[in-house]
Amino acid sequence: MVALLIGWLLNSGKLDFKLLASLKQHPGAVFLAMFLSLFNFWLISFRWKTILKARSTTDIPLLGMLKITWIGQFFSSVLPGSVSGDLVKILYVQKYEASFSKKFLFASIFIDRLLGLAGLILLVGLSSLGFSSHIISNAPAMEPLLKFNYLLAFAVIVAISIFMYWHQSIKLLLTRLQSRFFSSLFTQLINLWDDLVMIKSKILGAIALSVLVQFIGVVIFWSLISPFVSDKMDFIQALAFLPLGLMTLALPVAPSGLGVGHAIFHKLFEFSGIENGASLFNLFFVVTLVVNLFGAIPYLISKRK
Repeated sequence: MVALLIGWLLNSGKLDFKLLASLKQHPGAVFLAMFLSLFNFWLISFRWKTILKARSTTDIPLLGMLKITWIGQFFSSVLPGSVSGDLVKILYVQKYEASFSKKFLFASIFIDRLLGLAGLILLVGLSSLGFSSHIISNAPAMEPLLKFNYLLAFAVIVAISIFMYWHQSIKLLLTRLQSRFFSSLFTQLINLWDDLVMIKSKILGAIALSVLVQFIGVVIFWSLISPFVSDKMDFIQALAFLPLGLMTLALPVAPSGLGVGHAIFHKLFEFSGIENGASLFNLFFVVTLVVNLFGAIPYLISKRK
């Protein structure tokens, strides 16, 4: 499937590697993107550490979490989908806290992903709401996408409100289900729910942190493509759709969204009248891939130990 997508993009002229060569003329943009990528790894590490505190008995060093995150990014780049890197992270974090069960770690990864998704949706929803008139005046074709963004953001706000103010009702529902179906499964869900409620104030902070992470992700993308699209779109328009495209990179189809990301961003950029979206995504793809591959360094060092 990936080979077919790449072949179609190349044959149709929608993927042009000449644009990648032009990036050499903008070393500052490349340096900024690489620096911000590493900074985002640090923020993501802190967010996951916040979730792990629900059951941790020792203070896991943030530098250690950063190494684990970077190693995970490395494996996400050489194996299909970002979830492959998450599985590797689980094995490494148990070196710091042997008491963690694999079930809890799997759940913590899933929750971390949900927080990241919530931050992404809130970012794209708030930016769409705050700058809707500006976006529509510059790219009228984006109006249906903005309405979709509003709907997603509303759903996330409702979900957060339920977690913060009606968590007892959710626990009661889980308890009733526990008495009727899959008792052991719902017992584990109830225990996990109690852990999350115990750190709910930190969860709110983690959601805010997720918004920042996703915003930085858009800045990384924009810093690489702005020299080539600044006359056709601006940063505000990018905020309305780039996060949605970045979300698809987590699909376990190909390493780092190879092929899939190219095809999706080709369609998304068309909303702003830009026809070389696949080539623009390729700039982001290659630079972030290089940063991720440097995760082989902490991996090899840890392997020696």
